[in-house]
Amino acid sequence: RPPYTPTTFGIFAGQSRGDLFDPLRTTPVHEWAAAQGAVFEDVGLWRRAHYFPQPGEDMHAAVVRECRATRQAVGIFDATTLGKIEVVGRDAAELMNRVYTNAWTGLEPGRLRYGVMLREDGFVMDDGTTSRLGPEHFLMTTTTANAVSVMRHLEFCHQCLWPDLDVQMVTVSEQWVQLAIAGPRSRDLLALIVDRQHEISNAAFPYMTGREIELDCARVHAQRVTFVGELGWELYVPTER
Repeated sequence: RPPYTPTTFGIFAGQSRGDLFDPLRTTPVHEWAAAQGAVFEDVGLWRRAHYFPQPGEDMHAAVVRECRATRQAVGIFDATTLGKIEVVGRDAAELMNRVYTNAWTGLEPGRLRYGVMLREDGFVMDDGTTSRLGPEHFLMTTTTANAVSVMRHLEFCHQCLWPDLDVQMVTVSEQWVQLAIAGPRSRDLLALIVDRQHEISNAAFPYMTGREIELDCARVHAQRVTFVGELGWELYVPTER
């Protein structure tokens, strides 16, 4: 039934309008990126740097220049918006086996693997890399837009499908700043800030491995992985640092 006293739509909307219509999340790198003239895009509820135009450049010219720099030298990407979920417990590997199309039991601690997650009808739901931090401890990454959906899916699988599994999940997306460094000179760049006690040569730090290393500013979790086809790392830095 209608209100006894007519009420404007503005009253119903309240503060949920204009810039407040959607919550807006920014990464700790946001202010730096804005100072560098970044053009931002909305990904999920996040505001992420899209490209960094120089004077006179449109988006196409800026993207081509940035891609060329990454292919020929080095590029940096703020991947903090990706979902990050820790999976812990005696049956953590078994849960991974069941929600991904590929096997995880044989993955050694300190190694990581790319996984494809399917819905119950067989369609691709999400994908990402997951590292095994310990025998019963995994760190899963998801796409930005599906971070909440994947977490909800994991909880459903545990609570409704396989409640007998000894496993727990927690989202840690906000706990880590995730920075990707890629390009033929990415190792040269990383060597400038990594402590000398940590060896990052190809032999000592091979592809698809992860470990903690000490930087000038903080102790971080580093993964030797890339999604652009060039030599690369991803650094997980505590958000407070």
